Amino acid sequence: MELHQLRALLAVARSGQLVRAADQLHLTQSALSKQIKSLEDELGVLLFARTPTGMVLTGAGRRLLPLATQTLDSVQEIAALAASMRGTVAGGLRLGTIIDPDSIRLGALLTALLQYYPQVDVSLQHGISGGVLQMLRDGEVDACFYLGPLKDTDIAVRQLLLEHYVVIGPAAWAERLRTAGWEELAAMPWLASPPGGSQYGLVTQMFAERGLAYRTVVQADQEASILELVQAGVALGLMRERTLAPALETGQVVAWQGARLACPLSLLYRRSKEDSATLQALLATIDRVWPGDGVSP
Repeated sequence: MELHQLRALLAVARSGQLVRAADQLHLTQSALSKQIKSLEDELGVLLFARTPTGMVLTGAGRRLLPLATQTLDSVQEIAALAASMRGTVAGGLRLGTIIDPDSIRLGALLTALLQYYPQVDVSLQHGISGGVLQMLRDGEVDACFYLGPLKDTDIAVRQLLLEHYVVIGPAAWAERLRTAGWEELAAMPWLASPPGGSQYGLVTQMFAERGLAYRTVVQADQEASILELVQAGVALGLMRERTLAPALETGQVVAWQGARLACPLSLLYRRSKEDSATLQALLATIDRVWPGDGVSP
């Protein structure tokens, strides 16, 4: 049962005329008749009887009319209360961002946040995961995006998506990478990532788990720079599989098939600030922009 069907029921019941009710609802008579018929089919009862003077409620229609009226009134009350709540949320919200705006759906998030909470004043601080996490701990931001696992009892983690990282190399190294094991991989030159970045932690852990050390030649912290340097033949790098797909398809780089590293993308905030009105507004908007359970294949 849908709200437009209930509105159709009330309009016809109050006017007693299909044409008049259709005008009130800005519908054609045919469209309004279909809505009434659809509601009757769904409920399994006849709501109106046609007479020479118009439409008259049946016994079933008269019994259901008060409930339909109550339901629509409740919906309007909910909408009015939500509007008043939106109007009372005001203040600053400092948000730490990472990687590219598309990957964290920043445009959609801010558009929805300002639509539903127009009095919230948002300021952005950009950095790497470790950097914005430290900003959060120092109270410099109210929430931040973060790539990687985190265990901290003082910080709440709202997982949004599960990213996967793969090892990439220059196209000219395709044969070397095809036959390379872990020791050969560690011996090749690697692009360095700043400590605190998601790539740094993943690469370091990947080799440490196997008792290996790796050597770095150039530091890069932006995926566009990593891709450019790998493509130029400088070194191996680690990149998100989802953003790497076009370069792999066109043969600009190749992927080593020996590892696919899972890495969660999350929103973090301090548990002590969870009751903040602006933070609650952000979390409500996150649920709109990031529906689902935060896991992807």
